[in-house]
Amino acid sequence: MTDFEIWGDVERYRSAGKESVEHLWGKIELDRRQEAKRDPWFPGEYRFEKKFADRVPDCLVYDGPVKRCIEFVAGSDQSYRAKTREALRLGCVVHWVFHIEHRDQQTAARAALEPELEGPFEFGEYDPIAGELDVGTPITFKNYAFPVERYIDFQPEEILGYRSGKAWIERRACGWDLGCVDLAGSHRRLIALTPDGRHFKSLAPKQPIEDAVWGFPTEDGVKTLIEEGRVTRLGPVGHPGDRTSR
Repeated sequence: MTDFEIWGDVERYRSAGKESVEHLWGKIELDRRQEAKRDPWFPGEYRFEKKFADRVPDCLVYDGPVKRCIEFVAGSDQSYRAKTREALRLGCVVHWVFHIEHRDQQTAARAALEPELEGPFEFGEYDPIAGELDVGTPITFKNYAFPVERYIDFQPEEILGYRSGKAWIERRACGWDLGCVDLAGSHRRLIALTPDGRHFKSLAPKQPIEDAVWGFPTEDGVKTLIEEGRVTRLGPVGHPGDRTSR
């Protein structure tokens, strides 16, 4: 039994599966604060339980200066690392927000994320009984290292949601913009020329698109660097009209 109430039309906030009222409260309170322009709130459209690529975040803040995935945790297990990496790759910053009675889950979340956390970061917390909500600080490419561990990160046909067209990978220079990466110390924007990622051209920072280098890097070269742990993603895949800083 809870000591707080949820009222009004709440169906648009519900997930497809079984959901506790504690988890539901976080989404409703987040939306009400945006309507009232009361912190924490963010400019943009709030989309609750809507598909984003092949994931369904609790809340996606879209069409604002920064895309955000906000995830509430109230008891259920979460794939913290996988969800964080997928959201970052598709151009979102990520907020993890925990019910105060489930602070123990923050330990598991931090253990999953800390190997790559490189800067200041705080989980958010919420308390339905006290009416309190704090979304914490987001995980971004500025405070989270993103080692590339599998070659599929450079295969447009394998990137999350690509087949249904929901990853919104920008087409650039007759290919797919895979974003900026660090290849053994060399910073390049990679453009995959084929859906299977077998052929590339690349750009150095601020290099004009017409000067893109064809055939670099090679498929074998990238695979070798991944095996050696020398490839790091520096920003998301390209997104048409994306205003998020890369």
